Amino acid sequence: MASAKNQQMKLVGEALNAAIEAIGGEPREGQIQMAEAVANSLTDRHHLLVQAGTGTGKSLAYLVPALVHGKKVLVATATLALQRQLVERDLPKIQPALEKVLKRDLTFAVYKGVGNYLCLQKMNGAEQDPDGDMLMEIGALEKDQKRLKAWAKTPGVSGDRDDAPDVDRRVWFANSVSGPSALVRMIAPLDRNALPWRQRPRRRPPM
Repeated sequence: MASAKNQQMKLVGEALNAAIEAIGGEPREGQIQMAEAVANSLTDRHHLLVQAGTGTGKSLAYLVPALVHGKKVLVATATLALQRQLVERDLPKIQPALEKVLKRDLTFAVYKGVGNYLCLQKMNGAEQDPDGDMLMEIGALEKDQKRLKAWAKTPGVSGDRDDAPDVDRRVWFANSVSGPSALVRMIAPLDRNALPWRQRPRRRPPM
C-alpha cells in the first residue's frame, strides 16, 4: 500500500513539473506542498482545507493531482472568471504535457447549472409569467428582450448565457431555466430541441 502511494506521489511530482514547464513557470515550494496534500486527500478520501497566498500557483496544485487521480473530479470555482481561466487557458496548456506523462487521454468540460441556459418555453410564452410580462413592458428592458429573442432564433444557437448578447439580468432571469421543474416542463414539449438539452454531451465534469 505504501509503495503504491509513493508511486502515486512520484507521478504527481512528475506531472506537476511537466505542467509547470508547459506554462513556462518555475517550481514553487508552496505549490509542491499543496499538490502533495491534495493528492493525499484524493487517495485517502479525506477532507482538506488549504489557505495559500497569491502567487502560490494554486490552480496547478489542485488540477494536476486531480488529473493524475484518474477518476472524475468536479472543480467548483468561486467566479466565472476563474472558471474561464481554467478551461480556456490553464487546462489546454497543460493537457498535452500531462498526457505524455500519464500515457492516457485527458478530457475536461464546463458543467453549468441550468439557469445559465435559455428556456424556450418561457421565452415563447407557453409558460405564463405575469411578473415577466410586466417587466418586459419597460422600454429599455423590452429592447433587451427583443435582442435576446432574435439571438435565440439564430440557427445552431447554444442558449448558453456566456454566448448570449449582453442583456439586463432581469431580462435573462425572465427567460432562463429557473430550476429542475422548469427544465422538465420545458423538455416535455420541446423534446431535444430544448437549449440545455442540446448541451448535455458537453456538460461533463473534468476527468
